[in-house]
Amino acid sequence: MVTAIIQHEVSDFAEWKKIFDADQPKLQEAGARLLGIYTSVKNPKDVTLLFEAPNVELYDTLMSDPERQEAIRRAGVIGEPVVTFLNKV
Repeated sequence: MVTAIIQHEVSDFAEWKKIFDADQPKLQEAGARLLGIYTSVKNPKDVTLLFEAPNVELYDTLMSDPERQEAIRRAGVIGEPVVTFLNKV
């Protein structure tokens, strides 16, 4: 298992959260498990997500899905996400 830390800014957190929540069943079905959602103390539009997944390739597969890319655009994600993958030791 790997842990993914995904950070990005959104234009409107409430709108982003609605679209994100609607996508959760698909992510769970694919094998990703949400560990937490965080916002920056200084900027509540700066969102950090923690996920656990079987491997890094799952992230690549999920992010290459055209429907997910369209949902990300509709959700108001600003710029490219910063993604860090970690192995638990």
